[in-house]
Amino acid sequence: MTSQRGNKALWRNSSFALLWCGTILSAMADGAFFILLSWFIVDVTGSEAMLGTTLICMSIPRLLFMLAGGVAADRWNRKWIMFLSILARGLILAGFSLMLMNENNSFLPISAYVLAVLFGTVDAFFWPARSSILPSLVTREQLAPANSMMEISQQISMVGGPVVSALLIKTTTYPVMFLILGVAFFAGTLFILSLRLNPSEQESKEHEPAAAKTSYLKDIMGGIRFTFSVPILCIIFVTSLFTNMMFSGPINMGIPLHVKDLGWDGSSYSSLSMSLGIGTIVGGILTGLWKGFRGKFILLPVILGFMGVGMSSLFFMQQLTFGLISMFLIGMTLTMTNIPLITYIQTIVPANVLGRVMSLLSLMSIGFGPVSYALCSYLLEAKMATPGLLLFSGGIIFTCIGLSLLFIPAYRKMEQHPDWKRTTVETPAASTSLSS
Repeated sequence: MTSQRGNKALWRNSSFALLWCGTILSAMADGAFFILLSWFIVDVTGSEAMLGTTLICMSIPRLLFMLAGGVAADRWNRKWIMFLSILARGLILAGFSLMLMNENNSFLPISAYVLAVLFGTVDAFFWPARSSILPSLVTREQLAPANSMMEISQQISMVGGPVVSALLIKTTTYPVMFLILGVAFFAGTLFILSLRLNPSEQESKEHEPAAAKTSYLKDIMGGIRFTFSVPILCIIFVTSLFTNMMFSGPINMGIPLHVKDLGWDGSSYSSLSMSLGIGTIVGGILTGLWKGFRGKFILLPVILGFMGVGMSSLFFMQQLTFGLISMFLIGMTLTMTNIPLITYIQTIVPANVLGRVMSLLSLMSIGFGPVSYALCSYLLEAKMATPGLLLFSGGIIFTCIGLSLLFIPAYRKMEQHPDWKRTTVETPAASTSLSS
């Protein structure tokens, strides 16, 4: 009954409902954009090097500006940061679409690189604000179920994005595809614009004394010092850094190229991405039903291990059904580890540094992304590896990194943190029953 009342109260929060809907729409456009851009490059140019370079161009601005985005999220109104980021993405895609209509791909690959740089830059400011805005919209008791629902909204978009991309690939041209996605981003701004933050949140940001505001560099360094003063945050962030290096290149480059090598079309690639999204939805529901794995964090390294196994199994993919099962497993385990750890971080980190800490987490998630893309591009261009072999070896290393957490004492004791234990005592059913 406590859980049901908490979830009903959560949905009566109009700002949370608007954020949830806006996240679905913008993230759906985001997911469809990534699939369409990757397939556009593979289909039009057939170049592994150009695909890798484009992904690098998108990752480096995120890497450079993510920490600045965290400082901005701690200093300024997070709603407006999200609004401007989504609006800018819509304008960027609309401009790229018009260029394709007028120039007929004559500016490739430069135009694709510029698109990737601009998109990565504005995206860097969105995610720190998005990751840290929930405590400004919901109560502390609603934070865990709110995180679960936001993760589910993100994963619903991972199903909808591939569906949209598959339909667009079958029915229209690339310029029209990108224009439609730009319009979807414009629609997403309407939801974000309607958000209302807690009065205390707005007042604290709008009336903060100018003297209290230090330089961006000092704020960034303060966030880094805080993060590395907490051992368990160091462990989580460093693990994220290396697991995402093994994940980003092999998955984002390996899958579309592997699909192309198998002689399949863009719809097959979209179907695999859709299966990943369905798996993440199921994983989010299971995580909510199992109370965010509270008291069972020792299982998370094992779940990471299964995620790596799912990646490696794609090496053996010869039938689409086999690939769909593997991608479902990857998606399910991805959500089952993300939700508990994000909720944990939001619980133990003070609100005044939460934006910077979440931006640092995002930075760690993409930190070695450019290295991963560059390494994969080199191995593919030099014919030292196939796309399938990248998936196989990346999955094995991913599994080893995930399971290594079991041997770290600080990780095994992470649920003894006083703020985490206090929240557990005060809200024993806060993250249960997403099905109600």
